[in-house]
Amino acid sequence: MAYSKNKLEVHSQIARLYERYRNHGFISFKNTPEIKGTQYLEPIISAIENQQVIRLYYLPFYEDKPYFNEVHPYLLKEHGFRWYLVGLNEFKGQVRTYALDRIRDLKEAEGIMYAPALFDANKYFKHSIGIIAPEGTPALIKMAVQKTQAQYLITQPWHDSQNIEEETEEEVIFSFRVHPTYEFKSLVLSLGKDGRIIEPKSLKEELRNELSQMLKKY
Repeated sequence: MAYSKNKLEVHSQIARLYERYRNHGFISFKNTPEIKGTQYLEPIISAIENQQVIRLYYLPFYEDKPYFNEVHPYLLKEHGFRWYLVGLNEFKGQVRTYALDRIRDLKEAEGIMYAPALFDANKYFKHSIGIIAPEGTPALIKMAVQKTQAQYLITQPWHDSQNIEEETEEEVIFSFRVHPTYEFKSLVLSLGKDGRIIEPKSLKEELRNELSQMLKKY
C-alpha cells in the first residue's frame, strides 16, 4: 500500500475512532499483529530524503545468519502488516525488496555515491499483486468465478487491470494483466471450488499440480 496524503488522513481518522471507542461494545476493532521493524522507518526515510546509501544487516527466513547489503533506498511500502524497503542493491545492480522486520542492523554506508532513482514505483509494481515484482512480461490471465462470489471481486478488485470479459448465468469471466506470483495464486486458491483459471494453460497446470500435492496431504 502506497501512502498518499488522503490515505494517511483516513488512517488518522480511524486511529482517533479507535482511541475514542475501543472500550465500547458497539464497534469491533480487529486485533492486528504488531508490525515489527518500524524503528527503521525514520532512518530509512532520512536516507531517502538525503540520498544516502545504507548498509543493511539482513536475515532472510531461509538463512541462519544475517549478511550485509549496501542499498540505495528508493521506496517504503506497507503490505500485509509488514513494511518493506525497495532499493538498488549495490552488489547485484538490481532493485530488490527488503522486509524491515528481517533487518538486524542499519547504518550509513560510507564512500558510496548514491545512484539517483530512475525508479518509478507505479511502473515497478504495475503488474504485481502484493510485494513481489518479477521481471519479464506479465501474463494475460482469465478466470471464471461463480456469481455467488463474483460480487466480492467486483466490489473489491484484486488489481487495476481487472476487467469483466463475459457473464453467463452461473459465472463471471474476469481478466487480469499481472505476473502469476505466489500472492496471485494464493488469491485464486482462496476461492476454492468457486474459481477456476481458464488461461494461460501453464498457470492452470501449475495450480492443478499444486492442488494434487495438497490433496495427498489429506
